[in-house]
Amino acid sequence: MTELERLRSQLNQIVDAIIVESSKQSTNGSSGTDVSKIDLNTQINNTFDNLIKDKKEKNIMTPYANPYNWPRNNNCWVRSLDLTGYAACIVPLGGVGGGALITKKHVLFANHVPYSATPFLIFFVTNNNLSITYNVIKTRRVGNTDILIGELDREVDPSLKVYSVLPSNYLKYFNKNTSFPILHSDQERKALIANYGSIENVDGCNCVTIVPPKEPNRSQYYEQVIGGDSGNPVFVIINNEAVLIGGWYKQWYNGGGLCTCIPNYINEINTILNESGMKLKEIDLSGFATYN
Repeated sequence: MTELERLRSQLNQIVDAIIVESSKQSTNGSSGTDVSKIDLNTQINNTFDNLIKDKKEKNIMTPYANPYNWPRNNNCWVRSLDLTGYAACIVPLGGVGGGALITKKHVLFANHVPYSATPFLIFFVTNNNLSITYNVIKTRRVGNTDILIGELDREVDPSLKVYSVLPSNYLKYFNKNTSFPILHSDQERKALIANYGSIENVDGCNCVTIVPPKEPNRSQYYEQVIGGDSGNPVFVIINNEAVLIGGWYKQWYNGGGLCTCIPNYINEINTILNESGMKLKEIDLSGFATYN
């Protein structure tokens, strides 16, 4: 075989390979799946397993001292995440009622929690263990949901995290199985793990069912939601960032619970936030594979 013939043979092989690969991508495109991108479910599962592999502690904060001196626990399994936007305390409720920053001036609460008449104090703790207090000057309920938006007296310090939320179309990034692990907290400010269940219409609004994890390594971080945990945040971890799903609503069947579903009410929430010239920040999931 001459050199020219050898090169022609290699060229034909390359062309054949291109045709085969193009056919594969065409088939994937018709099914709504892009296998060239990362699977979101896989990334979430791997992230949780990596964070708990050293069996670190649950407590986000050190043992409670007083509302204005509550340092972070450096041995907590989520210490590498930025949880500064999750309120350390609401006065006088303590850990009850939650509180997670969704803009520089707005906090996610739970409508059924008996917060004090406005204004009431809320405080956050920076990563340098500096406590910063704000006044919640008014609250607004979102429709007939348990989502309550609190407005602060001023914009928060830049050292505090404002959380992104899942977009309304987040389910298209999961291939049928949406039972991924979630990070949630409670009135004692613990970092806990459960599993995302399903969307249910409860009391006239859409909620996410949160169920106990089946995986033994995650089960040690599970505690069922109880009275007083309401309003505390429920997150998913994406690209090492805590992303808000909603806040605790109430107990549910089989040891699980219900949380509010922010992605289903983005427009309604933004209507309230727009009065202050703000809106929710939706996390960009375009780098992940999509499914029908």
